[in-house]
Amino acid sequence: MNKSEIIIKGLPVKTNRLESGDVNLLFKIGTYDNMESVYRVVVKKDYWRDAVVGMEDVNYFVIKGELKACVNRTGTPFISVEATSIKIFHLLKDENGQIDLNYEMPTGTDEIMDITKLVNENEGMSLKRSKNKALNYMKNNNKFNKPIVVKKGSLVIVSGHDQYAAAQELGINNVPVSYSDS
Repeated sequence: MNKSEIIIKGLPVKTNRLESGDVNLLFKIGTYDNMESVYRVVVKKDYWRDAVVGMEDVNYFVIKGELKACVNRTGTPFISVEATSIKIFHLLKDENGQIDLNYEMPTGTDEIMDITKLVNENEGMSLKRSKNKALNYMKNNNKFNKPIVVKKGSLVIVSGHDQYAAAQELGINNVPVSYSDS
């Protein structure tokens, strides 16, 4: 049987501890047709304890997990997610409730740009360590530490792949960019 993975980003609408000590998180996520999907995420107690160490005023979760088909007591089917990775943040949000890391632009920024306009020719490049470093910086400082450098005409990313990957993982739509002539 194939295992399906999903990444859920946002803030749960409900949190409770199960009898086993595991934590149950309920997310409502908007869909492409302006509806809402409800996801139940179960985080094992030891995993939860390790994830929340030192965290206060958490307002953003990035959870990767395995999808599981379930049925509730009344026979209604629903999707449950067993967390395999969890990152918890306290990030600033703008007046529309969107994550706002751009209130203080990093030195060298030429423009704030929609992330979907950028071209990443190194999709397969392994960035795990550098992306995690960028995520931690954003988490601790609520800003980018440097702009993403792109070629002026083509918007191909020259450097800052870690910043790009971290922004994508956090669901940030607008990123600081700097132009390169090469």
